[in-house]
Amino acid sequence: MNSKPNPMSMKTKSANRLVRAASLAACLAWPLLVSSCQTTGDPSTGGIFWSERKAQDRLNERQAKLQQVDEQTADAKKKAKAKQAEASKLQQQ
Repeated sequence: MNSKPNPMSMKTKSANRLVRAASLAACLAWPLLVSSCQTTGDPSTGGIFWSERKAQDRLNERQAKLQQVDEQTADAKKKAKAKQAEASKLQQQ
């Protein structure tokens, strides 16, 4: 009987353990890495993943805000014109 361990067999077992440990570490790290990456609709924010749906949502929000500002501007102009007319009417009296 040969009681002396085979050095090649020990190296192979050690290499196998190292490969398994590295594989396990990669499997555990992958979900953390992927979950930390955000999808974005704004290319200026530097997100790794780009989402067309988020980009469209962002565009819709900006267009709605623009429409709101345009309506406020038109309302302010209308009020200013009414005040000018009132001031002109008072000056003529």
